[in-house]
Amino acid sequence: MNRRSARVAMLYQDPHPAHRGFAEAIDADLVDFQRHSLGSFSDSVVGDVYNGLRYPAYDVYLVEGSRPLYAALAHRATRRSKLVYLCADHGLYSLGQSDFEGSSGFKSLVGRFGTPAIGAIGSRFVDGVVAVSDFAAEFTRPIVGPHTPIEVAHPFIQPDVYDALGGVTPDMDANVAVTVGRPWRYKGVDMLVDAWPTVRESIPDAELHVVGGGHPESYAETPGVSVRGYVENLADAFAPASLYVQPSRMDTFPVSTLEAMRAGLPPLVTETTGTRSEAGALSPNLVVDPAPESLAAGVVDYFERDGDDRRELSARARERGTTFDAETRKEAFAEAFDAVLEAL
Repeated sequence: MNRRSARVAMLYQDPHPAHRGFAEAIDADLVDFQRHSLGSFSDSVVGDVYNGLRYPAYDVYLVEGSRPLYAALAHRATRRSKLVYLCADHGLYSLGQSDFEGSSGFKSLVGRFGTPAIGAIGSRFVDGVVAVSDFAAEFTRPIVGPHTPIEVAHPFIQPDVYDALGGVTPDMDANVAVTVGRPWRYKGVDMLVDAWPTVRESIPDAELHVVGGGHPESYAETPGVSVRGYVENLADAFAPASLYVQPSRMDTFPVSTLEAMRAGLPPLVTETTGTRSEAGALSPNLVVDPAPESLAAGVVDYFERDGDDRRELSARARERGTTFDAETRKEAFAEAFDAVLEAL
């Protein structure tokens, strides 16, 4: 199949800005996966099936994340459109786990106990996958089967943020770490706060700045931790620090890591974070297990580095961060999408 002769739509929930850029790169129309309301049934499987049967006819549907996937599968089972899954969230990673949360009680039950059934459906009706990281591709493969084509294409930093962060000069002599994100459990900020007393045992002046709205003010009760809340300009968050930490329990490819690298901050990330590919390319010591003790050990290891070592890592992080501009990554996505279509 050739994209240039095919009609393509992206089925979305609330499209990430980078995903909008991906849609633009392949000339895809945007289709809201809940375009037809069924009232209290809108977030149920019934609502998804109802919507899926009423989507307009396209040759290919690019499905953004796991929430629209039920509706897309209903459409794919009854129509001739091809289904390409954009794996950019942790929905499929959580399948079979006790804390799996769907958008309705029934979906949550399916996600916890119906993993074999979902795998059987996915391997039959998901025609291809574009994953935002190698990590995302790994946990998607068992769901879609061994023969479904999977390509990897990373997201990008928004252009205005990209330009602003290029001028940041971080304080590489400071024993200050920063983390940026929303207060969701999977982001793991609570684990990083729990790790900080252990960090301070080895590095008494170590500071942690927690950036992002909604984090508990109680974090600041831990010595060395400050809760900065929402910051308008990320440059203000990154400049006082020498280290960025992404402590996620699971994250497909958090753009905040890329933003930190663009600002010259080396990132410490967990094994279950897609940006382990970026941190690991700088140093294997910058990738740790998702646990407080491992995070503490990783932070201490970094803060015990001398200034020259830190500055070398900073320069390499900035160099790698420059590759996540919008135009380069949109072109790479279009190439990955084309490769999937060619394999169908």
